[in-house]
Amino acid sequence: MRMKIGFLGLGTMGEPIANNLRKAGHDLTVWNRTAAKADHIVSKGGKLARTAREAATGRDLVFTCLSDEKALEAVLEGADGALAGLAKGNLLVDLSTAGTRSARSIATRCADRAVDFLSAPILGSKSAAEQAQIVLLAGGPGAARERARPALHAVSSRIIELEDAGQAALMKLCVNAVGGAMIAGFGEAIALGASGGIPIWKVIEVIQASPFHSPLFLVKGELIERTDWAPRFAIALAEKDQRLAQEAAADQGAKVPINEAVRRLLSEAVESGRGDKDVAALADLFLEWAKRK
Repeated sequence: MRMKIGFLGLGTMGEPIANNLRKAGHDLTVWNRTAAKADHIVSKGGKLARTAREAATGRDLVFTCLSDEKALEAVLEGADGALAGLAKGNLLVDLSTAGTRSARSIATRCADRAVDFLSAPILGSKSAAEQAQIVLLAGGPGAARERARPALHAVSSRIIELEDAGQAALMKLCVNAVGGAMIAGFGEAIALGASGGIPIWKVIEVIQASPFHSPLFLVKGELIERTDWAPRFAIALAEKDQRLAQEAAADQGAKVPINEAVRRLLSEAVESGRGDKDVAALADLFLEWAKRK
């Protein structure tokens, strides 16, 4: 079924996801703060809106895909914001990792406008997005999930459904909390081995031969060996995700001491000037510390 879709936010993940919607034949209108990022999609038949409100007006479904809750709010609110362009019966789907507070707040504001809302955070990398192989955590009313299904299937390999937008946002934070602990432990182990004279490649080889091997370690291990810190997933974004997990834990009365430790490490990496580097560069911070003995 061909849908009229608005898409706001053409960053690392947003651009390939929006492009897959275009390739699936949907009538696509896009908006991005830096308009030049829409050039590829527009050259292939997509339309460019001048404002977020314009991109959301007259659409069956509107996607947002922003870096954090502040960027998301800036796109949603105001006279030129997306919420001003949404009308009764429209559907808003947020792909951002913006936390549980944001998801529940947006759900309330949409309900006030008789607009349906799904929180649908993304699991997967840029390459997975390009190949329409991401996994989406879709939380919200069943009828809204059903309406969004054709568009969600066009960009993903799997949709995991939850009844509540806040739960979908929380589930993404749970996943990223595990990922943060894994990359921190991996970087620490590499530095520990290196401080005793074991080559980095050997540490990685042995971890991958152990019961604790992981595709994450394989991919990030290759980057660490090459000292390739180009951001596939930036440290600053990882730190943001751990902060959002702490906020959710505080709201829910949960204790997350591992998450707190990982966030402190990521914050130190940001303060060291590594915020815009890939999370693999956390190992570089550990290696730097190991040389200070």
